Amino acid sequence: MKVRYIKETNFCLTKDKAYKVLREYDDRYKIKDDEGDVIRGLKRGFKVVKSKQLKVGDTLLAKDLNDWCVTEPNQYRGGWRTVEIDWVTDRTIEAIEIKDGHKAFILSGTHLIWVRAKGYRKFCKR
Repeated sequence: MKVRYIKETNFCLTKDKAYKVLREYDDRYKIKDDEGDVIRGLKRGFKVVKSKQLKVGDTLLAKDLNDWCVTEPNQYRGGWRTVEIDWVTDRTIEAIEIKDGHKAFILSGTHLIWVRAKGYRKFCKR
């Protein structure tokens, strides 16, 4: 998870800069500051940055899935291949795993059809 510092810049943190959370406590985040030192900062001084990664529960559009699966070997059934699948309805990500060294997600309403995750979001922004 990443958080953005929302208070004024000080000796170790920069306003509007994002920091990776190393650990979360009840009222604090453990992060690395601008100098690379590990510190604990009060949560009220930060805003959580929305993740850009795909996650379980995300809905994917049928049109995007149709286009994605025919551009490259982005569909997995025992091996990566380029296959035209007629995705009629939007699908929900049910699980994410590594398949033959690539991050992939399985979609609702399918039987063991995995779709490559890397590059999907960027492709959909076209």
